[in-house]
Amino acid sequence: MTLDNAVEYLLANDSYIVASHEGPDADGLGASYALVLALRSLGKTALATVPAGIPPKYRFVDKAGLFLSLSDPGALPVRPEDSTFVVVDTHDPSYLGPKAERILAAARAHLVIDHHEPSDEPGPFELIDPAASSSCELVYLLIRRLGAQLSLDAAEALFAGMVYDTGSFAYPKTREQTFSLAAELIRIGVQPYAVHSQLYESGSIGFLMLQKAVLCTLELHAENKIAVQTLRRSDLASSGATYEDAEDLVNTPLQGRSVEVSLLFKENMEGRLRCSLRSKGLVNVAHIAQTFGGGGHRTAAGFTCTAPLEPTKADVLKTIGSVLSHS
Repeated sequence: MTLDNAVEYLLANDSYIVASHEGPDADGLGASYALVLALRSLGKTALATVPAGIPPKYRFVDKAGLFLSLSDPGALPVRPEDSTFVVVDTHDPSYLGPKAERILAAARAHLVIDHHEPSDEPGPFELIDPAASSSCELVYLLIRRLGAQLSLDAAEALFAGMVYDTGSFAYPKTREQTFSLAAELIRIGVQPYAVHSQLYESGSIGFLMLQKAVLCTLELHAENKIAVQTLRRSDLASSGATYEDAEDLVNTPLQGRSVEVSLLFKENMEGRLRCSLRSKGLVNVAHIAQTFGGGGHRTAAGFTCTAPLEPTKADVLKTIGSVLSHS
């Protein structure tokens, strides 16, 4: 599906339910928020949803209080059967959470807007551009082509998602267009430092204590080329932090000159284990994650662990070690 195809579809239909993945981040939330406001400015019915509330660090994105939590009873005031379910920032339904998956199954139609590398050829209702820096970049291009109104708070939400998913405009997928679109958002009135402060200077003390606990688990492998950290649910309980607070801790070991790949195994309060992977570019961690049923970008990816920690860790280290030995 092209941008023009997506624009044609969005203009031709009138009712939308928008959702991102579980544990939504600034990119998924920002893209959802701006898209819903844009669709409403065109006279459409559009709802923004999250599986179970917005993580505290990202609540600044939702200035208008748009998001409905699917964990609340009677959260949807529209019938899925009459609506298009728009999935933003993932193309894998299993990442939506069970409640959103049920809505997707009941919806009249669905549309995917994503920038992660697909494992298969995109379908006719999937706008997937792996070259885009972020889902917010894609959504902004859509909004411009729709001719929809872009309010300042929507511009701030898009800018926040672009900053987050580009690592403050540093990751490899940051391109000339990314800077050009960011400049347009600044001209609308976005204040870059205000967004940076909300994203990176507003953490809780619990987050600092969690960072301390996780860094103490650091292991180095393959002649210090692979770093591994582990977060247990007991760390969440003792620090007072949330699971979402751990999101960026995987990046810390990449400060080491020799470290090419960083892994963070993190357990939530229900005991579910997930692996986040980051790379400086030598190793395509999206391919690694796809091997284990996940996905992502060349330098940032992840997957849900279906086996216990130690055997999964051993398998991942073996897979990455093989790639490094052939690089």
